Amino acid sequence: MAAKVTKKILKSVSFTLIGIVLIGVLSDFRADMYVKDGGSGKRGEVSQDNNQTQSTQQTQAGNQVSATNAISGSNVVSINSVGSIHNRTGLLPGTQSMNPLTGKITANNNAQNRPVAVSISNQRGALPTNAVNGISDADIVYEFLIEGGGTRFIGIFQNFINAGVVGSIRSARHYMAELAESYDALFIHAGGSPLGFEEIDNRGITAFDAVRGIRAQIFNKDVNRVPGHTVLDYHGQTTSGALFSRFLPTFDIRLTHSDRFAQALFFTDNPIPSGSRAHNVTARFSSAKSSTFTYDSIQNIYYMNQYGSQLTDANNNTPVTFTNLLILEIPITDLVGHGEGAGRQDMSTVGIGSGYFISAGRHIEIIWFRPDKSSQFIYADANGDIIDFGRGKTYIAVVPEGADTTIN
Repeated sequence: MAAKVTKKILKSVSFTLIGIVLIGVLSDFRADMYVKDGGSGKRGEVSQDNNQTQSTQQTQAGNQVSATNAISGSNVVSINSVGSIHNRTGLLPGTQSMNPLTGKITANNNAQNRPVAVSISNQRGALPTNAVNGISDADIVYEFLIEGGGTRFIGIFQNFINAGVVGSIRSARHYMAELAESYDALFIHAGGSPLGFEEIDNRGITAFDAVRGIRAQIFNKDVNRVPGHTVLDYHGQTTSGALFSRFLPTFDIRLTHSDRFAQALFFTDNPIPSGSRAHNVTARFSSAKSSTFTYDSIQNIYYMNQYGSQLTDANNNTPVTFTNLLILEIPITDLVGHGEGAGRQDMSTVGIGSGYFISAGRHIEIIWFRPDKSSQFIYADANGDIIDFGRGKTYIAVVPEGADTTIN
């Protein structure tokens, strides 16, 4: 019988205590695992995108503690920046390459390459003719609330040069820019909000902006998206793996991670071995927008639905599916000042909060934590252990606190 999940995380004493301990330990270093030797018990240098500096805090006596040791207790996890990950299922063979965003073996060793983060339209008025292109090529897809109760996607691509047409490309918000920085990603967008521009410029994020003409050679105008629709002209901006790979060598930008960087993701062939049933999932962003997912037990994947129909990639009409789903509850408020308007959102993505992890037909309640804007999200279970993702693509819904999430 279908049952609505009730919110328990951070209301129980045990989860609260775990949260206090974790956020206290992590407050003085980066949870995005800029750790040169994660298993050595020593913290490495902190990378600030193109300007890499060593934190003085990291050299202080008594602070020589591994990030992963602090989080996992007895479960020591070591991350290698070139994609070989020691996880709870063992070390992948050194002769193979792994996609650090999916945990899957790949033909090309591109784990050291900086990924690409793309702001992609999900406006209902732009669908289906102004359809989403390239979303099925993304390794990780975030869905964020924007003004008016709608949402926008951020696609994270480890090997963007193999992507087809991607778009339409939309504008940046400050929380999207911070997310791109946390992956050390190249950020593709078309314009932005005032705070979005401020974050991109002040934090030195490597951006490709169709509106301001920053490395704009990678963009293409798809005029077929605009005629006959109420959407504005800027909905027609797209890019592609072919355009990106053609012009990328002409830009003076860093294309690989430093040897101190590693993705803060861990993978297993058996995620959530003892979780509760999760065959139908609904993430509610607002009264106007929900995303639903249906589990296929044969393929061990979730199909995404929105606006009353299955989401497909307009490049090939392929249904959009995921191995893992995350629903993160985050404080969301309307922005005031900063030149912002039209109900744009602010999100408190730094700190600690509650959520759900769903994979392989099961779910568990989790806590998320993030020490600063440059850090990746870290996810832990009720015991304070970092969760293991199933090998495959991941969808992450960022919903308001207290959102009416249903899992059955």
